[in-house]
Amino acid sequence: MKFFYRSRVYGLENWIGGKAIIASNHISYIDPPLVAVSSPDPIHFVAKEDLFKSLFGKFISALNAHPIKPEASNIQVMKMLCSFLNRNQKILIFPEGGRSFDNELQPLQKGMALISSRTQAPIIPTYLTGAYEIWKRGQKRPKIFGKVACVFGKPIYWEEFASMEKKEAMAALTKRVYQSLKELRKWYESGAKGIPP
Repeated sequence: MKFFYRSRVYGLENWIGGKAIIASNHISYIDPPLVAVSSPDPIHFVAKEDLFKSLFGKFISALNAHPIKPEASNIQVMKMLCSFLNRNQKILIFPEGGRSFDNELQPLQKGMALISSRTQAPIIPTYLTGAYEIWKRGQKRPKIFGKVACVFGKPIYWEEFASMEKKEAMAALTKRVYQSLKELRKWYESGAKGIPP
């Protein structure tokens, strides 16, 4: 990442120990490895089983990727992710549900908030930039060179929303993460000075 894509990491001051959900925008095939190599701690994430049949699959396996079968239900995937958090580990989630077509943040799904509510795991909003230009949706191969960055924001804790009715709390948490990702993008594009919000 550093040699080919001049990777930079911001916001390590916001990193916390123990279990956490890394909630990132999703713009490229290289997003999971970019977050994995930027994180101070090991993180776990899931990927489609087909990806593991290639050289790319061997690469992401080394970065704690776990295959999921095409017929796996959302409940099965959620149970797997919760199991990592219950063992005090970190997981990576892309709450948009898929890669962006235009490099803009899409509406967030609430699965991330549901996992946080069940495990009491804090969420670390994470903004990625540059990866879209390297390997965007529909592009067969990545560009060899480019510039990418990973920005970790301030953690968001489920306890802040726990006094609300559960459905309301999940909606409020999802909205907070969305706003945080927007703020992290603005911080980076404004010059990336100081500690990310």
